[in-house]
Amino acid sequence: MEEKNSWLRFTLGLIIVSIGIVLTVKAHLGVSPWNVFHIGLTNHFSITLGQASQLTGLVIIIMSFLIAKIKPTIATVINMFLVGFLIDIIMPWIAKPNALVMRYLYLICGVIVFSFGVGVYISGECGTGPRDSLMMALDRKLNYRLAVIRNSIEFTVLVVGYFLGRPVGIGTIVVALSVGPIVEKTLMLMKKLFKSCTYQPDY
Repeated sequence: MEEKNSWLRFTLGLIIVSIGIVLTVKAHLGVSPWNVFHIGLTNHFSITLGQASQLTGLVIIIMSFLIAKIKPTIATVINMFLVGFLIDIIMPWIAKPNALVMRYLYLICGVIVFSFGVGVYISGECGTGPRDSLMMALDRKLNYRLAVIRNSIEFTVLVVGYFLGRPVGIGTIVVALSVGPIVEKTLMLMKKLFKSCTYQPDY
């Protein structure tokens, strides 16, 4: 039963994450570094945003194995596939806002929803996503602080995404400053609701 609850939280969290991503994209005020990169890929290849996310995840899984022999778990593969799939499913169902105030509302709601979803799926403790596996691979190889490695990865994909043709907006800054604290609060809530959740956030 406990394992079933963990996978339920994991799956529900990924669904919530996908909704949050779509909201921030629809706001057109800037997105997270990884999504700047993903959207940049869609400018140069005939692929959807979800497919760009899946392709990036697959490449990262391969890189993580080559760098530090980190093998993908079932959760890693599900994360890679499901989020990309859900982004493409949800995207047509959420209208693009025209008024600036609505765009900011989308951005704020998107960041909160995304961060909450991350906290929920992490609380399931089923395994890491592809991007976290890359962070762990570089940590094993370089032996630097995780925060430094994470920031370096996100800065790199942000710069590459920018040069692929996606402007960085205020939403990118909002995501960078807000996600960590909201995820931490969500994990604290999940720990109270589900005593088995032992994950300690590293922010």
